[in-house]
Amino acid sequence: MEGQWDLVISSLQDVYNTNEVNHLNDDVNLKRLNFANLPTEQLQSHLDHFEAHEENVKRAQRLLEAVRTNLDSVIEYTATQEAQKSATPAAVGDLDHRVGSKSAQDQAAPTHTGRCYWVSQYNPDGPLLVGSEVAYKPKKGGEGEWFQCEVIKISADGLRYEVRDPEPDDMGNMGKLFKCTWKELIFIPPQDATRSQTPNYPPGTKVLARYPETTTFYPAIVTGTKRDGVCRLKFDGEEEVDKEMEVTRRLVLPYPTVSSQPVKR
Repeated sequence: MEGQWDLVISSLQDVYNTNEVNHLNDDVNLKRLNFANLPTEQLQSHLDHFEAHEENVKRAQRLLEAVRTNLDSVIEYTATQEAQKSATPAAVGDLDHRVGSKSAQDQAAPTHTGRCYWVSQYNPDGPLLVGSEVAYKPKKGGEGEWFQCEVIKISADGLRYEVRDPEPDDMGNMGKLFKCTWKELIFIPPQDATRSQTPNYPPGTKVLARYPETTTFYPAIVTGTKRDGVCRLKFDGEEEVDKEMEVTRRLVLPYPTVSSQPVKR
């Protein structure tokens, strides 16, 4: 946990450093500019500067929101542990007598949870559990594609994973296993995810969506949302001009770029 907080602090430091580069607070000359008389090239330069500052502010807001969410999870976990410790001693002793010197809780394998690096205000970042569905992009292969996998194993710190390709190989054997980190995964919300967990994307949002009848995710632009939550999309590189396709909301994920929501643990 201590190491995770170090990463949060590091992320906040990155935000601070970026603000030092793109700050607007004390630029007196900028406040005195008459933008109406500036040439287009200078206007564009100032616009780029403003947008960079705005994006950094939004990144800070999203990071703090993620910190708040994680703190809520820690508080909930602590409360659960305290409740377990206060269980009736007689009941625990009886269980120990039946199973031996160790309780059933001691004998059970530890259950670890994790979260993903790439999230957005429209998508949850977990919790990731064994059996959770994720989009995974291998390190090797340059501009490789993201494809759907299942989480098989999670490290105690929730930062390292083992995932499996659900598609069997050409010989019909079980899908390939991959070892990866939380920065190479995007959480796919479960089937029972609520609308509050996956709100509608605004039209024009760039996303990563699973192409129909495949397990591969491609960049796309949201054009709208149906009443049942299904997203209407235009996939990048589609041969047919203005072709729209419909994809189930939970399979439309945050696009993994620096301008997304990279929350450090």
